Amino acid sequence: MQAITKAELLALLSAARAHKERDFLMILVAYCHGLRASEVVSILQDNIQDAHLVVARGKHSNPCNQALVSHVNPLLDERTALLGFAGKSKPGELLFPVTRRQFLRIVRRHAETAGLPPHKRNCHMLKHTMGSEIYEKTKDLELVQLRLGHKEESSSLIYAKRATEIKADAETERVLNSD
Repeated sequence: MQAITKAELLALLSAARAHKERDFLMILVAYCHGLRASEVVSILQDNIQDAHLVVARGKHSNPCNQALVSHVNPLLDERTALLGFAGKSKPGELLFPVTRRQFLRIVRRHAETAGLPPHKRNCHMLKHTMGSEIYEKTKDLELVQLRLGHKEESSSLIYAKRATEIKADAETERVLNSD
């Protein structure tokens, strides 16, 4: 499971926005709602309802009906950017008319520009980043489960396990480096 740091996320979003608003928004939406690439590219203008994103998820996951994220940092202010972008498209139109593979290439290109290491240059790490952030800040597996659309809590346990592994790595390094 790969996740990126907040600094890496901001660098990725900045690189994408400098190139194309669409690219920036696809990445931001994938991150904010923990969506898979196939879910992002299937979003219609109609899926933006009352400042919420309402979409079906794949792989037998629970649907997404989540408020668009507002933030003081314009790179993380999904609500303002997405409402403006969606307002330019017609009902029934794909919001991001690209294929899943094109989205992967978009993420890879902007991740490379942002200086992310090769193992973090994929779409799915955006979902893992959201799950990791929620768990690290709240220790609430139910919240991770709800945000990412997991039907089973066991799917969300990977975030608790990874947090424990990171803590163990840091503690081991501290012990090995002490006199």
